[in-house]
Amino acid sequence: MTGTPTGRRAAMTVAVAALLVVSGCTGAFGGTSESDDSAELGFENVTREAGLDYEGTGTGAGNGNSGVYTADVDNDGWEDLLAIGGERPVLYRNTGGEFDRSGALPSLERPFKSATFVDYDGDGWRDLLLFAHDGEAVALHNDEGTFERDDVGLDDLTYPLGATVADYDGDGDRDLFVYQSGDWADERPDGYFSTNRSIADDNGNPNVLYENTGDGFERADAPGIEGDRWSLAASFVDLTGDGTPDVHVANDYNNDTVYLNRGDGTFEQRQLGGPTARNGMASEIGDVNGDGRPDVFVTNIDIPVSRENMSAERFDRLKRFLDFVIHSGRTKGNTMLVNEGDGRFDDQAPAYGVRQGGWGWAASFADFDNDGDRDLLHTTQIVVRLDMDNPVYTLPMIWEREGDDFDRLNASARGFEEHDGRGMVTMDYDRDGDQDVVIASYHGDFAVYENTAEAADAVQFEVVDGNGATALGATATVEADGTETSVWQNARTGFLSQESPVTHVGTGDAETVTLSVTWPDGEEASFEVDANARYRVTPDGVETVANLTSGD
Repeated sequence: MTGTPTGRRAAMTVAVAALLVVSGCTGAFGGTSESDDSAELGFENVTREAGLDYEGTGTGAGNGNSGVYTADVDNDGWEDLLAIGGERPVLYRNTGGEFDRSGALPSLERPFKSATFVDYDGDGWRDLLLFAHDGEAVALHNDEGTFERDDVGLDDLTYPLGATVADYDGDGDRDLFVYQSGDWADERPDGYFSTNRSIADDNGNPNVLYENTGDGFERADAPGIEGDRWSLAASFVDLTGDGTPDVHVANDYNNDTVYLNRGDGTFEQRQLGGPTARNGMASEIGDVNGDGRPDVFVTNIDIPVSRENMSAERFDRLKRFLDFVIHSGRTKGNTMLVNEGDGRFDDQAPAYGVRQGGWGWAASFADFDNDGDRDLLHTTQIVVRLDMDNPVYTLPMIWEREGDDFDRLNASARGFEEHDGRGMVTMDYDRDGDQDVVIASYHGDFAVYENTAEAADAVQFEVVDGNGATALGATATVEADGTETSVWQNARTGFLSQESPVTHVGTGDAETVTLSVTWPDGEEASFEVDANARYRVTPDGVETVANLTSGD
């Protein structure tokens, strides 16, 4: 479901906010349980010290434009940051743990909706694509750290929400999948009044696959990539283990969709079952059960309604109103889609304890305490209670992985502040060996959170090809003290976000790890490397990019 709307929908959202006063929701988490255990995991707002001075202006009908995107644009070993959602995009150069506004972008005197870093010419320098809500796409070629406008053949789109990248046809280049949504200022999704069921013929806009021709992009005639959607996020990664990248798409007011790559230029389109008939707003890849398959976490909406301090008549009236306005038939919380193979998924969010998450947006699996398993974080949209000082769902949602389960932590006690969050990335911006967080606010200052968890070891790496370009489709396994972590190198795009291409794996007390890599062409290699360092893994061997201070 989209965020701050206009017109009639805005009035209805205000009414929902007013009625939530009597819903029994309390505090920042809507009355659901939280834990203060494991106090070593924490964060500190260091936005000013880090040099990030960007403000979201809440422009655009629907979900807004506030997003953050990471890439090392000048190949100096420090991850840079692109911010979108204000008057114009701003690229921040990372000058060694601090962000400085860069003049590397040409004049962009207008807002844009989203972006994707993609090295479309494969020269080892990350180019940039910008998308506007009116369908315009701007390509900026990276000429050794400076960007210049380029014509790569992207035709006019209709309502692009973002793009992700992979080599879908195995010819060695980087193809583009653009996922599109609809404009709330003009209409509502067909699923808005059809709760709990899939809408085969939706009224949004079509997702589009572009083939990289070597000198630009051309719309691919790929059967299976069809149908109009209100798509909000996508992952382009091998979901079936057959060596070809598939696509998972999170759709608003509809089921999630997977496009299974047949390997012959065609796709089998599947709309996932009833558990995904919600408001999908993120597509985050990780192996949650350790079986070596990529699972998918999708944020949704969870606004509990309680009978506490409320008459039965008033409770029934509130429930009917919520059904009409936001359709609580779809607002059943997050989904954790566990990969069962062959393009089949089983929603196990309740079993893992991650169902309830407020009004969720961008998400990230990240090992924040470097203990070897991945924790979970996602941003939330504020739902205001008009007659009280304390709104609900004002903080990011954070879960610490504990054994087979995720334990939700008190975000305020861990250092997070209130944000009307949209996009988000995790990145080690200061190269101290842990994962920090950058949050994009719908209307307000973007924020940088320094990870203050107790010191532990980690290894970081990026798999590249012979030209130094990120080897999309490469897989890796990190073995530390008998524990294996599976990694799928993909574009790491999410809702109004793109995370660093540098993989971070916590190693606990292990000072050395075994890193096994398979490149997209089938070449394999295995290396013994030290923890507390960042590496570039090439077909010729391993290069040390930087030493990290984790564990010192």
